[in-house]
Amino acid sequence: MDEFLNDTYVSIFKRWIMLQGTDMGLVEKENRISLENDSVESYITFNDNNIMEFCVYNKVKDNMDFYLHFQMKNLKHAISLFEEMKTTIDKINTKPYINVILCCSGGLTTSFFAQKINETVELLDLNIHISAVGYHILYQIKDKYDIVLLAPQISYELAQTKALLRNKIVKEIPAGVFAKYDVQAILDIIKNSINQTQKIENSNNETCISFKRNTKLKETVLCLSLYKNNHHNYINYRVYRHQHIKLEKEIVKNSISLNDIIDICLLDYPKIQKIAISIPGFVDNGQVLSTFVENGNCHLKDILEKKYKIQTIISNDVNSAALGYYASQNQYDSLCFLFQPIGLDAGLGTVIDGKLITGNSYLAGEVKFLPLELSQPKEELFVTPKGILEAMSLS
Repeated sequence: MDEFLNDTYVSIFKRWIMLQGTDMGLVEKENRISLENDSVESYITFNDNNIMEFCVYNKVKDNMDFYLHFQMKNLKHAISLFEEMKTTIDKINTKPYINVILCCSGGLTTSFFAQKINETVELLDLNIHISAVGYHILYQIKDKYDIVLLAPQISYELAQTKALLRNKIVKEIPAGVFAKYDVQAILDIIKNSINQTQKIENSNNETCISFKRNTKLKETVLCLSLYKNNHHNYINYRVYRHQHIKLEKEIVKNSISLNDIIDICLLDYPKIQKIAISIPGFVDNGQVLSTFVENGNCHLKDILEKKYKIQTIISNDVNSAALGYYASQNQYDSLCFLFQPIGLDAGLGTVIDGKLITGNSYLAGEVKFLPLELSQPKEELFVTPKGILEAMSLS
């Protein structure tokens, strides 16, 4: 009898969690309920014998902040544990961590310094996390960090780094501070930089939308933009209603399920009339060949329209960007839009007299197939600003 009741309790508890988690963005899939954003990766796993696992991983600190497993005995106990887990998640989400990277020629000398700073940060319970890398990979991982501090031995790169990382705070570590591993001095530099970071974020909060060449949207449209940079998959999605943004979010994860995101959006906006998807890879009349989404080699348009009964439009990401820029201005009737992500092949979107050039089987714009005479292999060239400039100039 107790086992039967526990099975029932687990089913009720799972349903209760999903009802409580509407604003949290919880996703249910098979025997797991999960949540992931820029700061947190969390899940609740339902195992055999009514055993459950609760996990909260702090992505900023690269640390497990909450983990337990227990067997369902009664609902009150399970709910209290869920509330503890939710409190941990809320604390991580609402406490804005500042990610700082110390950068030298190889990353060795700064690693010890970063370790000493992190030890002090832990003792003082500061919302700062320090990492150390070599300069040669800085541009591959730059999006993870708010502040970049260059060691004295590469201070000659300061001007170029500032120019290329315009939305970041980039500073030089004074030689005296670096030589003495002066942790307090570094924390003072970071504290002063945080104020500058906040000013940058505030200046970038405004959203402007202008479609000078497009007719006004009169429908409710879900737009999803998938792209890859620095070895991460990103998806930005918006819900437009009468040309106004009603919802805007970003997801960063290894694999992306479009169904999960569409399902979530339809819960709050059930009257979505069109779905527009911008995706890397080959897109030929709804047939998609891409490694960016689950089951990415399929006729995605037919699959989504059959499931949701909503008109779906799918386009290559760089072609979408080219058309978007074309629609936002009146100066040019023809243009080329070149996208060169760090560590990946370039893509080119071309608009001639208002028409997108797609080529045979939509192969136009696949720059990686051009016979470029590069000075180094692509995988080595594409990780530095100078190498990317060389590749772009030849493209």
